[in-house]
Amino acid sequence: DPKEIAEHLMLIDLGRNDVGRVAETGSVEVTERFVIERYSHVMHISSNVIGRLKAGKTAMDVLRA
Repeated sequence: DPKEIAEHLMLIDLGRNDVGRVAETGSVEVTERFVIERYSHVMHISSNVIGRLKAGKTAMDVLRA
């Protein structure tokens, strides 16, 4: 569904932005895109966004981001 794809792309962008606040410049990447997770009564689209933590940042900074 085009609407679902557009919404998920927006969520990926938001995730990249959030991770980018605490990650080293150039280290943010999407490692998995549009993976369908199937459960007993529902299916979810998921993606993974990762980055290398900036020096001086802590796990609490990550949670706040």
